Amino acid sequence: MNEPIDFNLTKLAKEAKARETPAPDLADAKHVAMFEAIKPYAKPFEQHNVTPVYIDYKTRKTKLALVLCPEWAPHFPPYNLALLSGIAKTAGYETKIYDLNMRAYTQFKNDWWTNKKIPFRLWDPSASWHWLPETYMKDIHPVLEPLLLEAIDEILEFDPQIIGFTMYYISAEPTKWMCQEIKRRRPDIKIAIGGSNTKKSWFEVEPYYDYVVAGEGEAAILDILQEVEDGVVRTEPYVMIQPEGERIQINNLPMPDYESIDFSQYEIPNGVNSQFSRGCTAKCTFCEETHFWKYRQRSAVDAIKEIEWLYYNKGTDVIWFIDSLVNGNLKELRAFCKAVEAKGLKIHWTGYCRCDGRMDLEYFKDLKAGGCIMLNYGIESGSQRVLDAMDKRVTIEEMEANFRHGKEVGIYAATNWIVGFPNEDFQDFADSMTFLWRMRNNNINNVGAGVGMAVGPETIVGQNTHKFNVSAQKYQGHWITQDFTKGGTHVMHRVKTFHMFLDFMRGCTDVPFGYPIRMNLEKEHYEIMLHNPSTIKEVEYEDFDYRIIKPNLNPFADHLVNEMWPFFRMLWRTRGGYNATVTFNPDIDIKEFGWQFGPGMYTAVYKFSITDDGKWVADFDMKFDQIDNPLDTRERPDELQPNGQPGRKGPFYAQDYSRMMSNTAIRARKLAKPSWGIEGRGDSDFGDLLREEEILNKTVDFSFQYRYTDTGDWGKAEDIIPRKKPEVKENTNVHTNT
Repeated sequence: MNEPIDFNLTKLAKEAKARETPAPDLADAKHVAMFEAIKPYAKPFEQHNVTPVYIDYKTRKTKLALVLCPEWAPHFPPYNLALLSGIAKTAGYETKIYDLNMRAYTQFKNDWWTNKKIPFRLWDPSASWHWLPETYMKDIHPVLEPLLLEAIDEILEFDPQIIGFTMYYISAEPTKWMCQEIKRRRPDIKIAIGGSNTKKSWFEVEPYYDYVVAGEGEAAILDILQEVEDGVVRTEPYVMIQPEGERIQINNLPMPDYESIDFSQYEIPNGVNSQFSRGCTAKCTFCEETHFWKYRQRSAVDAIKEIEWLYYNKGTDVIWFIDSLVNGNLKELRAFCKAVEAKGLKIHWTGYCRCDGRMDLEYFKDLKAGGCIMLNYGIESGSQRVLDAMDKRVTIEEMEANFRHGKEVGIYAATNWIVGFPNEDFQDFADSMTFLWRMRNNNINNVGAGVGMAVGPETIVGQNTHKFNVSAQKYQGHWITQDFTKGGTHVMHRVKTFHMFLDFMRGCTDVPFGYPIRMNLEKEHYEIMLHNPSTIKEVEYEDFDYRIIKPNLNPFADHLVNEMWPFFRMLWRTRGGYNATVTFNPDIDIKEFGWQFGPGMYTAVYKFSITDDGKWVADFDMKFDQIDNPLDTRERPDELQPNGQPGRKGPFYAQDYSRMMSNTAIRARKLAKPSWGIEGRGDSDFGDLLREEEILNKTVDFSFQYRYTDTGDWGKAEDIIPRKKPEVKENTNVHTNT
């Protein structure tokens, strides 16, 4: 079986054993040394506008079960449930954690995969779409159901009065199934739901939920448990919405409780998750998480107290900080590293991080001395133009400096990417591949290639789409730009070729790197033979006109027919000459990527060959069919909706996020500053969207068929001058258009 992406952390896995705690005199000396070391960086910690969690211990009769359904990372025990369990136990409630994700992963590894019961790598990011409602019941549930039923029997034997589930988008379906089955058997048991899903505006409150926590859980769990203890009866689900401006104090919370967790079952039995902050100081325009909750910082002293206890009592020496941004407070992070060094804790830690020009070589040296082994960067793009549109507030030069400093001190770099941002043109996409190739030998040990840009409803892009050239109309279930030059098919095209580029980076790096390997690509999607597999060339950034084919069909088609050029050129620039055949068709693309980019509409065969010195021959056969989308369940225009109006089914669908009222959406809308304001579009504006939808559905059809053949020469001097745009020459392409 192919192991899941481990960012090299599993190499640190070992049997967890308690360590001998230092003698009191030595421990005191280390404590004093720690305070001296952190003094220049850590400030006296008194955060303002935070809500403390008050815990009153009493003898209680209520029992709580906390459940995590698959799918989630199998490396560490669930920190969020351990934190809630610690709070509940401190208040006197008997609590037990059931990590069904880990149980399912173990069965997958030992049975489902090896015995071909599930033919895809279920815990790999490339397979996450199988957990979604459209595919879960068919692809996964028949194999997973016996495990869920067994777990329900075990939980009911514990006889809890309340069961709490944490729900993510990829665990929603098994969670909902379990809730219904438990309610069928024991309607008296209360069910509470929390997690990132419940904070979304689109979250549906089901009748089998008794409590829905739309916000942070530390204080809410105590209120819920008190109600159950007091016998409070509610006749409908109680939705607990956290006040928009509230921030829970994350310092001085009870120690996470792992009593019911068997550490040996996890991929890294000597590891845990923890948090150093909550929220994010950045406001990237593509991100919902930055509006999810407001930023606050945990003190270095409070964090070290937890880590030190786990280090000596549980043998824990690998920590993944699950913060949105571990370096949101550079001084406090540096203080933590100084504290680790002064305490003599031989730990290894990692966390999500922004590239930051203030992190110089000396800063990286302190990170390394304090146990940092890897930083998980949100790179997103190698184009400065796209980074600026994302509001990343970092330069390419600063990013490259961070990579070089990390390499110098021995800190790995995991990277996360967003392919197909609305303003990303062919040059920007090529710049991303260029950046990745240039940095490939700077300790990159993972490339999180993602599944392409999605316009989240609760992002700045989603709350002011027109500012980013995104239409308020979805096209075939996926966002499309206002000028119709980029839609789901274009984004899928780039995701596919980005993964192909990664395939050809293998064996070209000093450090082996992991990424979501799509094994079917090489089997079914492309056949590429390098003329000399040992060729590895260094590249500089360049400007190049990728609008080589100019069919003048329609904006959608004119851009789609040119999507292959950035990949073909970057592969030649880095690996030399090759012969290639790349295939797109609905059967293989939907099987690989699911329906997230829309229904399968594109069929193409790209035949391309190029010599080492740049002489190329191209033969592209491309066809796009704007089909009737089977996932669009609306009534047709010749049918009546329940309100008596004609049906709206068609390729375009008016999508308005402006009136969403979740905390996340409100925060995003305040920053997005749309012309319609905080209250959202008025009825008149929305009526205009519906009329636009009707007109588009009647008048737009992007279907086309196009054959392109031509030869060219990329070895000319003007084509390889870094960042100098080559002279645009008359197009002499030979083609037929049908």
